[in-house]
Amino acid sequence: MKERVTCEGDNNETEHKLYYKHYCKVLSKVIKEAKKLYYKEVITKSKNKMKTTWNIVHKETNNLTNEKNVKSLRINNHVVYNQITIAKEFNNYFLSIAGSTSNKRINKKDDEASPLQNLFKYFNQPFKDISWPYTSAKEINKIIGSLKDKNSSGYDEISTKIISKPFIISPLINTCNKMLAHGIYPERLKFSLIKPIYKSGDKILPSNYRPTSLLPAFPKILEIVIYKILFDHLNNNVILNEHQYGFRSGVNRKCFLYITK
Repeated sequence: MKERVTCEGDNNETEHKLYYKHYCKVLSKVIKEAKKLYYKEVITKSKNKMKTTWNIVHKETNNLTNEKNVKSLRINNHVVYNQITIAKEFNNYFLSIAGSTSNKRINKKDDEASPLQNLFKYFNQPFKDISWPYTSAKEINKIIGSLKDKNSSGYDEISTKIISKPFIISPLINTCNKMLAHGIYPERLKFSLIKPIYKSGDKILPSNYRPTSLLPAFPKILEIVIYKILFDHLNNNVILNEHQYGFRSGVNRKCFLYITK
């Protein structure tokens, strides 16, 4: 019977293996704790904590979509790979969905209409005309400060992080005041960047995508200016009906019971 001879080299190799396994365990714990601290700090500093949390979850579960463009789409029973054709098909599809939804609302029967529609009769009475005062640098700076810092941008590729510069605010105020004076909203600022987001199902079918609209930063500022003027006018002249409490800050929400015969 042969006997195995143990040399000093074998003992060293065994010790190295044990040390390596122990080191791997310690390193895994350190990395895990470091991740926890890092993600906790990221969430704490984030202005949109819910979105940041979900981004972290998707990252850790490898549920991130790396493909920014839709590579193929089924059009008239044919799979198309041309990006321009795919973009036009998405545009036609999303427009058709919006059109069908509007037609359903218009063609809705009177007996199926909500009792809340009777409140529109309230607006048949005359109200005071609205005036459009000019905006100021202080107001524009305040609006810009209220916007969330985002890297995303519209077709102009300008994010909210860089619009606080003085040389941008000055022409923005001039544009906004001219818009208020002439009552014309710049046509170019109506454009938005539409991106299809995959929902579920077959990726080559346009019906399995939903549209997301990326607006430029400048229209957001102008819209807030208009909103503030309009909202102040409605409140100061008591134009809004007491039943209209949605999207109004500082208004107690009430529940109303409508009994129909």
